[in-house]
Amino acid sequence: MRFLVAWDGSELSTVALRATIHVLARPGDQLLVYHVRSPGRYGASEEFELEKLQARLAQELQDAEGLNILSQRKSGEMDEAAQVDSRSLMTVHQKEKAEAMKISRMIVNFAACTNADVLVMGSTGRKETNSECFQRTTLGSSAHLAALEAPCSVVLIRPGCRVDPKLATVFMVAVDGSYHSQYALQLCSEWARPDKDEIVCRVFGPAEFTEPVERLCTDQLQAVMRDKKVEYAVIPTELDESADVHGDDMSDAAQQCRFRQQAFLVFGARGRRAETGTGQQIGGEASPSSPAGSPLSSCASPSATPTTLGHVARWCIKEAQCSLIIARPRIWQSPTGLVILRAASLP
Repeated sequence: MRFLVAWDGSELSTVALRATIHVLARPGDQLLVYHVRSPGRYGASEEFELEKLQARLAQELQDAEGLNILSQRKSGEMDEAAQVDSRSLMTVHQKEKAEAMKISRMIVNFAACTNADVLVMGSTGRKETNSECFQRTTLGSSAHLAALEAPCSVVLIRPGCRVDPKLATVFMVAVDGSYHSQYALQLCSEWARPDKDEIVCRVFGPAEFTEPVERLCTDQLQAVMRDKKVEYAVIPTELDESADVHGDDMSDAAQQCRFRQQAFLVFGARGRRAETGTGQQIGGEASPSSPAGSPLSSCASPSATPTTLGHVARWCIKEAQCSLIIARPRIWQSPTGLVILRAASLP
């Protein structure tokens, strides 16, 4: 799996880097650290000078045992760092002018052209809570755009998250039977560390729908427990087909995550209502012959709004004050034509 960490040297982006190294990534995974320079944007602080950042990054990566550290050449090809103290530990692009492409867009585009499976970043950057975007969405501008349009899964680290390899990580997963929520559960099953982490699966939906979804989730998590000794719980929550109820009911799970130092609220970028009729959901009239890895470009119904987020995902991003994992398979393409295939298209 290829992890892309957007790192600007801020406290939260550093926690995001540590979470990737110590909690999410596994031996053999690839780690790509991306930094966008914007000279003069944050004053003349030496702390954020490139050489200082490279030294700090080299120190952080001392613990990245078993991970393949990658960086991108100007040609677009990937290089693997031969040693942790080299200067090729991160890919650096520079924002030349104020009117040039925004940093937030550069990060999302870089995730696309490097085929990242997961984009990890802080929920805010160096501006922290002072940005206009944060006042509207509780996320910084880069994190908000990533949540909306990144062509892969997104991990957003909020303040209060603590990364300690000795602590158990709790994955609180919301499953509504959609393809994206299934992928969320799959990610947690892969990332949960043996004999340490916990998975709590909250199944949402009407009574006639939750029972088959609950059985499938239980079967999957029982297999994870047998293989990795990961504790789990499956909690069915019967709901009417109401967008407001779905969002409000997530508040309980969000509160539980917030008061745990190393916990994530995990959900699919799209819900089953957006996938109706595509043969991707479970528990409904899905086609049993639909492969799990089939392309998702047709998941959104023709009448769906042009966004890659469902209403539950939007609620979680706006209201949940805990670290988030937004599950979106890499082959998903946003209706805005986001995915860029050539590295040469980067500034």
